Amino acid sequence: MTDPNAIEIPRTGEKFVFLKRSRDTQGEVFEIEFFVREFALVAARPHIHATAEERVELIAGTARMRIGREERILGPGETVVIPAGMVHFLRGEGEEFLHFRMQMRPPMKTETMFETLIGLHRDGKNFRHPLQTAVLAREHDTYLGGPPIWLQKPLIAGLASIGRLFGYRARYEKYKGPESQSAE
Repeated sequence: MTDPNAIEIPRTGEKFVFLKRSRDTQGEVFEIEFFVREFALVAARPHIHATAEERVELIAGTARMRIGREERILGPGETVVIPAGMVHFLRGEGEEFLHFRMQMRPPMKTETMFETLIGLHRDGKNFRHPLQTAVLAREHDTYLGGPPIWLQKPLIAGLASIGRLFGYRARYEKYKGPESQSAE
């Protein structure tokens, strides 16, 4: 029997486990565990969550983490808290799998975002296409590290509108998890 909270990607050997969903915590926290290699390389780029705090606990492997202007190497057992509005990224170092746990407070629509990103990755689709990225960024209040947010907002809004015209979505029914949160 398969775990309804786990998503595995046979072609890469990666696994994602939804540990705490927003609906299970009365909207307090979302928690997911990653066992990744390819996903971590493709998805990792400097970004900002405008209104959520992120907590990352490294379980196995080695990771390069940037928070603001500080960059450092993390090892197993280390935990980092990224305040809302802070530029950050997490990237695996080396060839081994990266195993980490991530929490978001408040959870916002992070569960939906990861269901979508993981589903696109599992299906071998380019989830970094600029129009797909804009649609996701607009929906999830996430911005690139670098340009000021006030400058990104109108650009992302315009690109997201174009992306939706071309069929890109922030959520695809086929990637929807079990009893996905309806309180979003």
